[in-house]
Amino acid sequence: MLQLPDEKHDFLEALTRIASLYYLEGKTQAEVAKILGISRQKVQRSLRQARELRIVDINIRPVSAVSLDRETDIRIHFGLKDVVVAPSYASDIERRQSVARAAAEYLDRTLSDGMVVTVGMGRNTGEIPRFYRPSRTLDCAFVSAMGNSPHAGQFINPNDICQKLASNSKGQSILLHAPAYVESRHVRDMLLEQEAVGPVLERAKNSDVAIVGIGTPEQDATLVRMDCLSSAEAKTLAGMGAVGDVLGSYFDENGEAVNNSMHRCLVGLTLNDLRHIDTVVAVVSEKGKVKAILGALRTGAIHTLVTDSENATELLHMIR
Repeated sequence: MLQLPDEKHDFLEALTRIASLYYLEGKTQAEVAKILGISRQKVQRSLRQARELRIVDINIRPVSAVSLDRETDIRIHFGLKDVVVAPSYASDIERRQSVARAAAEYLDRTLSDGMVVTVGMGRNTGEIPRFYRPSRTLDCAFVSAMGNSPHAGQFINPNDICQKLASNSKGQSILLHAPAYVESRHVRDMLLEQEAVGPVLERAKNSDVAIVGIGTPEQDATLVRMDCLSSAEAKTLAGMGAVGDVLGSYFDENGEAVNNSMHRCLVGLTLNDLRHIDTVVAVVSEKGKVKAILGALRTGAIHTLVTDSENATELLHMIR
């Protein structure tokens, strides 16, 4: 392995320290100078060098005034911490990538060393690692929020998403080696007593950030594709008033839980668990999910919404 000369290594370490204080910790140039015992001019010069050497990579998210207004209106109405509205596209794939890119940029701005991040399932969540390439190494732990399914592709399984996010940020992944659903509550309770399951879910419950998708009781829903839910069961849930789910917990348009026998067989975090996590980020891009988004926000379990402009517009029409 190539070793840097001590002088060059110390120089890069100094630039990284100065840039971290200024860009990540929000210190002023004068405060950085005082903390490190150097002149303000040296701080300015070092910040310029950090940008030139790509230690600092500044990205500007292109947004329109209309998008900013939508973000503000949704955030205020639902009392959210943050709302990010990404551009819409006609193609499902392009729209999903647009939202995933916005979610990745949000995580890059939000995550810091030592944080624990619990991760859910789904196509939107699974697209985030493609764009999550933080400019710095992060000592974060990514934990699966629920079990997996051998019938689903790696793209949407929590364990695989965790591994990719951890790899991209040089963090660690903590995986849940269990199915998403089991045949009975008794089996689930037995699983929770296992060292590979119970402690992992406890770690997930005590995370700093959660990243989740918003599903629907439709025939092509993620849980149906994972073979956790049959088409008939999805239809039954819809008949009971369910408009969406988060991590397999279903709710109606008012955000009230739609209880069913399947919920007792879920191996993962519940909506109540999510309510105790400081920042829960819901990522959703598909058309036709506005009622599911509305119900999810009314559960009180979501703190940040990342979606596309079309869903944001429809959501505002529903609440006005």
